[in-house]
Amino acid sequence: MSRQELLNQLREALLGDMDRDEVAAIAEKIVAEGIDVQEGVQTASSAIREIGQQFETGEVFLPDLMIAGKKMERCMAVFKPHLEVDSDTAAGGRIVIGSVTGDIHDIGKNLVATMLSVGGFDVVDLGVGVPAMEFVKAAKKEQADIIALSSLMTTTLPYQREVLDLLREMDLRDKYFVVVGGGPVTPDFAIDIGADGWAENAALAVNLCTTLMTSGHSPPVETIVV
Repeated sequence: MSRQELLNQLREALLGDMDRDEVAAIAEKIVAEGIDVQEGVQTASSAIREIGQQFETGEVFLPDLMIAGKKMERCMAVFKPHLEVDSDTAAGGRIVIGSVTGDIHDIGKNLVATMLSVGGFDVVDLGVGVPAMEFVKAAKKEQADIIALSSLMTTTLPYQREVLDLLREMDLRDKYFVVVGGGPVTPDFAIDIGADGWAENAALAVNLCTTLMTSGHSPPVETIVV
């Protein structure tokens, strides 16, 4: 089976009716064939983004989303040991990440957290439905460099803005970089709320956070879109 056929099979497995074991088996084939695991992660990330969009439009429902999340966990369990950190470019730093108030979905957030951890960051995962003040408290307690906000639903986007507004009200905006992401989050929205960055997928989120940490600038900075 060709490289592209295996990657397509992984995408269809995540989107379709295959179970977790079948997804893991495809991921193992990708590794065994010597295909760049980053390509597998990017394919999986794209599939998960599509599932999020389907959920938003009512094409799939919460149980479907939860099943896809479990399949993604198995997929990443296979890929993670084969993802390498480039010691010359790894920036390090501590990131607190979570899904904002009203958003109980962790499928994309978990993928980003895993990739950031593999990328050399110390990741503190706050979970889902995290209130704005809890992000701020955690960032202070953990002495974080970056706060990462996830939303899967359009209705929860205002709560990403709320975190940034609260940081400004508490005169803490210059203490932390803030990055945003998730299916309904757009570069324009990130710019509008004054976030420091937006990334299209989990792999690019690592690039974004590395750029922020190595930029030599203090937050806030002009929104970086990758």
